[in-house]
Amino acid sequence: MVVRAQDNNGDPERMIRRFRKLVKAEGIIDELRNRRYFKSPSEKRREQKEERQRLINKVNRRREELLKPRDRYKKRRS
Repeated sequence: MVVRAQDNNGDPERMIRRFRKLVKAEGIIDELRNRRYFKSPSEKRREQKEERQRLINKVNRRREELLKPRDRYKKRRS
């Protein structure tokens, strides 16, 4: 991951933004935060299980919304 001044017209703010974007895309910041403190294997498993359940719930909510029948012909009050 290299950010050069030539690619960013020598603008330091642009270089910093581009660098942060690249680092975030590669997951370096998240990995650093995860490795900051020791986590026991059981704690890692528990977090993975919670993450899996969160994703399952998210998919199920979206599926419910897609399969929910729409009320297209509502009666209008006059």
